[in-house]
Amino acid sequence: MQSTENPAATEEVQSLSLKFALSNSRAGSVTASVKADNDPSKYGLQLIFPDQDTKIFRGFPICEATVSTVGTRGYGSIYGWIQMVRSGKPSTISVAPWEMDPIPILADLDTPFAWFGPEPKLFDAPMRIGVQELDWTCHSFLTYVEDGLMSKDVKPVLGFQWGFELHDGTPKLKVLRELQLSSWNDQLGLLERSFTKWKFNRY
Repeated sequence: MQSTENPAATEEVQSLSLKFALSNSRAGSVTASVKADNDPSKYGLQLIFPDQDTKIFRGFPICEATVSTVGTRGYGSIYGWIQMVRSGKPSTISVAPWEMDPIPILADLDTPFAWFGPEPKLFDAPMRIGVQELDWTCHSFLTYVEDGLMSKDVKPVLGFQWGFELHDGTPKLKVLRELQLSSWNDQLGLLERSFTKWKFNRY
């Protein structure tokens, strides 16, 4: 896997480009970006919080990641994004547990994926209302199922970390960076407890 990253070249956008090649002839790349949300209405925050003035969400992160495959299409381009989050007060974050980060409408379903399908795009825009101090970190993993979508047997492809901190209610973005896939192994206990009918392969 090859990567190039430029986390601090600009305060406006952090970007990360990762290439992957799998043993079953699957190959492709992921382009991830994190930036401060300077236009919450553009990203639909008013749909989730219709009674809030969306200006209060300015400065929180917008994370997007696009998958681009080469060679195989259709079923051969199906992947899934899985996210885990650790959050808490900065003084206690080192002992805070990791938790799954599902989309609300999928929270009661037996699926680990936040986004799934052919070349799925990841989008996330976390925010907090009325919180003054917070450390919030997300591990985003691109994963795949060997047979496309027939089995519940998940393998990791790549991962990246991003997040934000709140100090006196003001958000500050964390550095976007690639994760070593050994970080996936560290999350296997959480995955296996959360989704007992699924198999999660070690890297």
